[in-house]
Amino acid sequence: MKKFNLSIAWFSFLFPLAIVFLFAIVAHFYIKESISILKRNDEHFISCYANRVTTHKQSIKEFKELIFGTLESFKYKVAIIDSKNKLLYTTFNRTPLYDFSNRTYIKDNKVYYNGIKDFSDVGNVKIIFGAALDYSEIKIKIIIILMSGLIFLIACSLFLYHHITDIYTNISKKLDLFFKDAIHEIRTPLGVIQINLDFLENTMENSMPLKRAQGGVRNLTSVYESIEYSIKHQKVKYAKNDIDLSKFLQTRIEFFQVLADIKNIDIQRDIEKDIYIYISRVELQRLIDNNISNAIKYSKANTQIEIKLQKEKCFVNLNFSNYGEYIENTSEIFKRYYRGDNFKGGFGLGLSIVQNICKDYNIDVKVTSKEDGKSTFLYKIPNKMTLSGNQND
Repeated sequence: MKKFNLSIAWFSFLFPLAIVFLFAIVAHFYIKESISILKRNDEHFISCYANRVTTHKQSIKEFKELIFGTLESFKYKVAIIDSKNKLLYTTFNRTPLYDFSNRTYIKDNKVYYNGIKDFSDVGNVKIIFGAALDYSEIKIKIIIILMSGLIFLIACSLFLYHHITDIYTNISKKLDLFFKDAIHEIRTPLGVIQINLDFLENTMENSMPLKRAQGGVRNLTSVYESIEYSIKHQKVKYAKNDIDLSKFLQTRIEFFQVLADIKNIDIQRDIEKDIYIYISRVELQRLIDNNISNAIKYSKANTQIEIKLQKEKCFVNLNFSNYGEYIENTSEIFKRYYRGDNFKGGFGLGLSIVQNICKDYNIDVKVTSKEDGKSTFLYKIPNKMTLSGNQND
């Protein structure tokens, strides 16, 4: 079963909705013109009917017999008013006022005709014809337009969603396959390089070029592991273990020490012993590695990094501080692929991965940055993840 993709769903809905909106604008003017035509036609028809039934000079009685002998008598109302404004005859429920300025006109969704006619028994009289406008055909058109728009919107949205989802799934599979192959191909040469650098370390002690090479490999290893995690984390469920966070943190600091040495950065540690947490080793490593590597990467040379691990009443506080450039948008840096103006290098994946891990474990994150360049990342690990400390990792 395909996973529902909200972004594709929104696009699949909004694109046909925009087309329906443009169609609705055209339909609006079409309906408006149809109403205008209806009114003009009804004014013409009532005028023709009035002229037809009053062509010959006749009495009011003969006029009544004539109009009741036609089908139009069910549609048209009529009123006859003499020269003294006395109502002689009417079929209106409420007789309208005679309008001297217009022969035909529209008012209150009714069409009216006003005229002067000569009857044999009463002479010249004012005669008014009226009929309700029939919008039934236009209502049918509106219903057809609305149903057509709705059907188009639903059909087009479903078609686009399934079509784009298929394309997206196909591309995602190919990308996953590509990255998996790439990751597999990178793993072996990385291991070979690391082994040879470790061998050279015994013969070239305190060599700065060697340290730079080692630092580059370890930085590349961290990036490699972040990419691997990004590819696998939604498909692989990592097993959780009871991990000695104090020792694990020390181990990861030592792994990145060579990178700090290259920039002459002093890593200050204040790590409380025997703090255990229940977490996936892979996810814990990603959280710690990304913070340490970022702290080194964005620190100025000849400064220091402070890493603290302390247990409090309700939380375990894990703190990373470094001295680099001022971070203006502390709320934006966790977005995927975000890189501030002062950030150089990297893919922008690390902190996005960290944020997702923190959400999964309900770890609270607070980032502060001061004008002097000191930036602090504080992670408050909830007590429910912590253990007694009597277990071995």
